[in-house]
Amino acid sequence: MNLFIESIEGGMYIAGIGSDKATSFLKDSYRNSPSFQSITDIREQVSGQHFDKIFLKQNTPYDEMCGSAVEDDKLMIELEWR
Repeated sequence: MNLFIESIEGGMYIAGIGSDKATSFLKDSYRNSPSFQSITDIREQVSGQHFDKIFLKQNTPYDEMCGSAVEDDKLMIELEWR
């Protein structure tokens, strides 16, 4: 299983677990919200779990302002998670 983290508007993040894409999403247990305030919050939430790979998809306001609807245009990088 892989962990997929996506930046969203306002410096927040959502995270989900799946093999090729997020199929089930995490919920921040501290704020009872589907979004997280930082990657550190996500790391604490999944502490003790093992993932094959962790990816960060970076969305930018520029994408939305230009009307970019193509999902493959997003910057996705693999994170070192140690």
